[in-house]
Order: sequence, then C-alpha cells, then structure tokens
Amino acid sequence: MFPPVVIENLDVIALILLGLLVEKQYISRPAIWANVAAINIHLYDYSFVSNWLTWYANIGLLVAGLALYTYGFDESLPGWYYTLAWAYSSIPVAAIAYLTWSGAL
Repeated sequence: MFPPVVIENLDVIALILLGLLVEKQYISRPAIWANVAAINIHLYDYSFVSNWLTWYANIGLLVAGLALYTYGFDESLPGWYYTLAWAYSSIPVAAIAYLTWSGAL
C-alpha cells in the first residue's frame, strides 16, 4: 500500500506525472497549466506558505492563463515565455512539492 502522504496528495502527483509524460523536448502549454494547477492545489492545503512560494504560485497562474489563452486560439508565444515557463515544468514543481511535504519549505 502507498504511504498516507502519497494518497493525500494523489491529485498533485497525478498532475506532475502528466507533465512529465508530455515534456519530451520542450514544455508544452497544457503541461504548464497542469503543473501550475498542481502547485496551487498543493500549496492550498498548507496553513503556512512563505511569501516567495505564494508569489511563485500566483505568477504561475498568469503564466498558465497566457498558455491556455494562446493555445486555445492557436497563437504562438515568444521565446522568453518558454524560458520563464521552465520554472513551471515538472521537475521544479515536483521539487517544491517534495520540499514542502518534507517540511523543508
């Protein structure tokens, strides 16, 4: 059986795994949305979240919103956007989730 922390956070884990599956050569806009949703759902459950994590999650909402908007209208985004979006790829999001689960953040 899985440890309780895995069961309690299955929604976040599933979204991060989804992101990992689609991130082969680049981070896609749906993966950005899934990872931002995962980190916001994860942080919502904590009673104390540091200011920098709150900023990270909130900026992620803007990044994800722009990703979904342009994806829905089949528009392209500039290169700087994808550089910023790597901060919301599965590896950093999973690292933040792990560090908050472990109590390090």
